[in-house]
Amino acid sequence: MSDEFANLSDLEIVSLIHRANEELVRRKEMHKETLKADIEQKLRKAGLDLADLFPELGDRDDAAGPDGKASARATRPVPAKYKNHASGDSWSGRGARPPQWVRSILAERGWTIEQFKASEEFQA
Repeated sequence: MSDEFANLSDLEIVSLIHRANEELVRRKEMHKETLKADIEQKLRKAGLDLADLFPELGDRDDAAGPDGKASARATRPVPAKYKNHASGDSWSGRGARPPQWVRSILAERGWTIEQFKASEEFQA
């Protein structure tokens, strides 16, 4: 143990750690704001905005949460590509796992997901 901490109580060390962590968060936020301002200035100087560099971000105004900041992962509704015309259920074709109605059809017919997607019967 370092001599500089030897005379501190456990509570004083915990308090020091807490204050140091708060300072790190403050510095990171300050650095982020400085970097943001620098990037915005460079973009304005070049006559550009973020959408020019990152068109995949699109118009993100609707992505703001209640605090006014953009959410980490803003999503927009994706139109359905597949539809069970009998029940009205639909699916965009995205996601790690198809919805239950699609899984039921796959099991019932012995299809793979590729066969399902190729079938014109369930096109939206």
